[in-house]
Amino acid sequence: MTYSALAIFAGVAALLLTLLIERQAGRLGLMQAPNHRSSHIKPTARGGGIAIIGAAVVAMMVLCAMGAPQLWGVVGATIAIAGLGLADDLRDLPAALRFPIQGLVMAGLLWSVPALPSIALPWGLFLGGALLAIVVWVIGLWWVNLFNFMDGIDGIAASQAILILMGGCLVWWTAEPDAIANPLFAVALIAMLASAGFLLRNWPPSHIFMGDAGSNGLALIIFAIAALNIAEGGVPYQSWLILPSVFVTDATVTLLRRIARLEKPWDAHRRHGYQQLARRWGHRTVTLAYGALTLFGAIPLAWLAQSASVWSWELVAAVYGVWAGLALWAGAGASTETVPA
Repeated sequence: MTYSALAIFAGVAALLLTLLIERQAGRLGLMQAPNHRSSHIKPTARGGGIAIIGAAVVAMMVLCAMGAPQLWGVVGATIAIAGLGLADDLRDLPAALRFPIQGLVMAGLLWSVPALPSIALPWGLFLGGALLAIVVWVIGLWWVNLFNFMDGIDGIAASQAILILMGGCLVWWTAEPDAIANPLFAVALIAMLASAGFLLRNWPPSHIFMGDAGSNGLALIIFAIAALNIAEGGVPYQSWLILPSVFVTDATVTLLRRIARLEKPWDAHRRHGYQQLARRWGHRTVTLAYGALTLFGAIPLAWLAQSASVWSWELVAAVYGVWAGLALWAGAGASTETVPA
């Protein structure tokens, strides 16, 4: 089976599984009623992200059988983190239980990844060895959780996943045309099309939500692709940091402002920048706006970071600075919610 055929299979399978979960959500205990954290106003099926993960995991297992055993670690970590997310969808697990398990899963994933290259930072700074491993582990944990936090309006998480992975593939392919023959490139295509299959039912107005199983699992797959790609000498750290920067900045600015007010970070809220904007502009407009920032901003700048390696770290800092300003303007982490228009 070719890589393109596997990716198409993942997309079709994800769509069919999404439709099945949508129809059986009541029997499965996956109907979500509106609450103080929600951005929807009527009961809606959730857990549709299980379709993304199920389709992607089966396709990755086929890749492993085709001669890519390095992906078994990704398969195992994805199943574990998605299983934890599903338990949270069904039982609302406490953060004190979720975070340690997430930490163990992330550590297992990084243990399966070849050694990451050391980083020469500006001003003569150097990051490598155990310290680099700890930093990457913390970033991975934050990424898995922030992706879940940012999955709060119709279509935004799935569309961002597609764009981030598409950007990674484009940056990699422009520097190395033979990348399309790499099994890791196939994993990215599989995750993209599986997300697209789900997005057909999640696009505003959404018929089904991703849920923690989908958001956590998809975030881990993206992180694993980035880590393996960096370890193989593909797309550099700087580009992979820029590609998800729109999502990362919104969530991080929100978290830091809430911590500064001594709020508990794990308490549910609706004050991310995208949520503040959605109450004024609507889900579709905000999802499209965030997509445009990634498509026309983050992706070209990620390509530039690879091409202009001399000042790529300064570019990373500039990108996050600009997005942080936009997040503050949107009201990310403000003390109150914006009033709907």
